[in-house]
Amino acid sequence: MAGIGFELRRLGRRDDLLGPMAAIVHAAIVAAGPWLYTVLVILMISEVTRGVIGEEELATFRVLLVYVFSISLVATTPVTMIGTRVLADDLFLRRYDDVRALFLLTMLAGSALTLGLGALVFCVVMATSAPVALAGIASAQLVAMVWVALVFCGAMRDYLQVTIGFVLGLAVGTTLAIAAAFCQLGAVAMMLGFALGFLVVFVCLTARFMATFTAPCRALGPVTARVVQRVRISPALALGAFASGLSVWIDKWVMWFSGYGERLDVGLIHAPLYDAPMFIASLTVVPALALFVTSVETTFFENYRTYFRAIDQHATLKTILEKESILRHETIKTLTGIILIQTALCTIVLLTAPAIIEAFGLEFQQLTLFRMGATGALFQFLFMTCSAILIYFDATRLYAALQVAFVACLGVLTVVFSRFDLGLAAAGYMIACIVLGFSALGALLAILRSINHRTFVGSATRSAV
Repeated sequence: MAGIGFELRRLGRRDDLLGPMAAIVHAAIVAAGPWLYTVLVILMISEVTRGVIGEEELATFRVLLVYVFSISLVATTPVTMIGTRVLADDLFLRRYDDVRALFLLTMLAGSALTLGLGALVFCVVMATSAPVALAGIASAQLVAMVWVALVFCGAMRDYLQVTIGFVLGLAVGTTLAIAAAFCQLGAVAMMLGFALGFLVVFVCLTARFMATFTAPCRALGPVTARVVQRVRISPALALGAFASGLSVWIDKWVMWFSGYGERLDVGLIHAPLYDAPMFIASLTVVPALALFVTSVETTFFENYRTYFRAIDQHATLKTILEKESILRHETIKTLTGIILIQTALCTIVLLTAPAIIEAFGLEFQQLTLFRMGATGALFQFLFMTCSAILIYFDATRLYAALQVAFVACLGVLTVVFSRFDLGLAAAGYMIACIVLGFSALGALLAILRSINHRTFVGSATRSAV
């Protein structure tokens, strides 16, 4: 998210109400744009096409969309994490000549991994038909390109154009998917129409990125060498990012292959009784994610930069200790405020869960799942934010350990509770999120108490090695 703080800080400090609101909206797009895009498309298409196409076709479209997102996210997460880290180094050193080359290299690597994983899932594991496999793989490629472009667009300042890009893509994707439904072209055509909307988003994001960084891409060799060097220096960063992507989907995959899984005519497996309430529950953290981006990525980074600038300028020990104290207390204060807001929102969601279930057309037996999912999402948000801040202090091994532990715990507990009644199916997710959420919080507090030690002693140790 390098660079996002400039624009969001400017919007947040405006003296009118629209400034802070615009900052939160832009942050929500940056933090969860593709996910928000997809949910809105599914809701609109489901409402408009109800009665026009059969339930089987609509279910196939929705499930294919879920597969596309899971494949693209898991494949691109480690690539974008390393790419963003190298980009941050380049921007810090004011080395702008290779930014386009880094963008292209990250895009190619993400596309290659997405292609391999998509082919494995659609052609081998699920053994779908050729049209479904081609539509799924092609759509996953486009979504993967948007994931990469969105991450790199954190280096820009024009977030209004990013938001406009998603709005245009939403309009195009929804229109084409609905047109395919009314023309009775089937779920595959609807999926391709939706994917073209993501192509519009990618073109808009890439155009703004290219306009910001104008130095032409001459060669990939130097950038590739720096990326390889970064992986060698911080292999835990790539491992943690990969585990982070897996953690979003591991419980869904387990449930798909459990007794609650159902196979569609096209060969795709899903667990509708589990998937729907859990996906809706995950949306409850979007406001908190937006606040995290606007608050932490501005206030935290400003204090973070001030602290390290004091060190670079050889400030007195008293000044450094003061800056370190401000960084620690403001980080805890900001994170606590966001968590309290999300806790209040989660409480409201739990109390109004029956009405939410009815509004989304779910079954009453899914009520307990939804409540467990919303509770788990609260602590997963705590886990995500705390582990993300760890990266700023170069605690990549601790970050990776937490991510791997979360995936393992979530997977094992979901397997265990998938053998029980539907009402307990989400208990594994909730317990894993609570346990690892508090674990990540404890790890972050420990790091914040030893900032100076890690900065001076840790840096000296790494340099000596």
